[in-house]
Amino acid sequence: MTPLFALLFDSVDQRLRLRKPARKTLNKVFPHHWSFLLGEVAVFSFVILVLTGTYLTFFYRASTDPVIYTGSSSLYDGVRLPAAYESVIRLSNDVPGGLLFRRLHRGASHLFIASTVLHMLRILLTGAFRQPREPNYLLGIVLFMITLGSGFTGYSLLYDSLAGTGIRIAYSSLLAFPFIGDQLAFWVFGGEFPTGDVIPRFFVLHVMLLPGLLIGLVGLHLAILVRQRHTQFPRRGVDGHQFILGKPLWPSQVAESATLVLWIGGLLAVAAVLVPWSDVSLLGPYVPGEVGNNAQPDWFMFWLDGMLRMFPAFEWSLPGVTINGVFVAGILLPGLVFGALILYPFLEKRVYRLEGDWHVLQNPLDIPLRAGFGLGTFSAILFMSAAATSDQLSRITGVPIEGVLWFWRIMTLFAPPLLALAIYRYSRRRLARRDLEVAPGESAESQDLAGASPAHD
Repeated sequence: MTPLFALLFDSVDQRLRLRKPARKTLNKVFPHHWSFLLGEVAVFSFVILVLTGTYLTFFYRASTDPVIYTGSSSLYDGVRLPAAYESVIRLSNDVPGGLLFRRLHRGASHLFIASTVLHMLRILLTGAFRQPREPNYLLGIVLFMITLGSGFTGYSLLYDSLAGTGIRIAYSSLLAFPFIGDQLAFWVFGGEFPTGDVIPRFFVLHVMLLPGLLIGLVGLHLAILVRQRHTQFPRRGVDGHQFILGKPLWPSQVAESATLVLWIGGLLAVAAVLVPWSDVSLLGPYVPGEVGNNAQPDWFMFWLDGMLRMFPAFEWSLPGVTINGVFVAGILLPGLVFGALILYPFLEKRVYRLEGDWHVLQNPLDIPLRAGFGLGTFSAILFMSAAATSDQLSRITGVPIEGVLWFWRIMTLFAPPLLALAIYRYSRRRLARRDLEVAPGESAESQDLAGASPAHD
């Protein structure tokens, strides 16, 4: 059989000339560090999402029209339900393997988003966004925004009480957009909420447009990664701007990635069997006009929900436009967060006058501006996320919910700047102490921030 495959490969290579680029790709060096696997976890989780989602689309009905459920669930037998919610109940109770695939899909979605967040944190804190990797960093921000949109449309398709509340909030946020709010809300929802067009439109977004964008942009993201050399953590005695210390793609990295795939698939399968999540029957279908006080979205939307809860209700009427709290908390502030993430690499480059290409990663404490920005930004996001649980905290502690919200308002407003300032000053003192330990006339910070000459694979 070996000569047959060799002959087949030679025949293909004569036409496509794959041997030389394939050899170069297989010899590409990957650094040794567990944090570099976070991106692979995200990619493998996305593949599982696509595979399980394809199965689920065979049984899902993208409609809010009322139908009568006649399946095996005694809780809803003979009850009139929205078609989308009814199909999820039927999928969970009457389709062989339906609940397993739903749980696999749900678990993979959480793992995909969580690994994407951690991957972004690693890139930001270690300085992997610096020249020549700014385009891939910006592409990663776009991918993360699409990922959040995909997650939101995904749990909205269930059309349970939680999903309906989230859709209503999204509609209100779009409607609050100055000048074009009415047109924007109509374009997305197809009419005044609640409208029957929202689930079919979200279905198209979730299973076609957003996955297509993710596949295309992830492919571009990986292509840029392959084209450029890998970053790596500093190693004593190794010039990381000139050499990469690691393992080749074949066979070492391929074996490691294959093992990672098996672990991810196995852990998701075990979680799908043992963890009773995705039980939408406990939430009930969405009924327009009704909302529970404890309707929290999925964790990755907590920070947006927390901002909407904390921000006071107001309305400013200006000539030709009205600005209200929903727009500020639901559109403007999230836009500022993503704007700050986009602009930060260029700010750091300007402040520290960085020149040349950078291939060696850094401890964020070695760059005071980065340490302050990272801790300040993400602590604010964590406080906003905590505010989304204000009703639960009120019930547990007995403190009125308005008091809990005021606590998180004060923490979100004052704690992040104070934390950012504290870590910034600590980083400066740390660098000053290190300066005393190096040769006179050359500071440790200058060693870290000196312009690096271009390197080659």
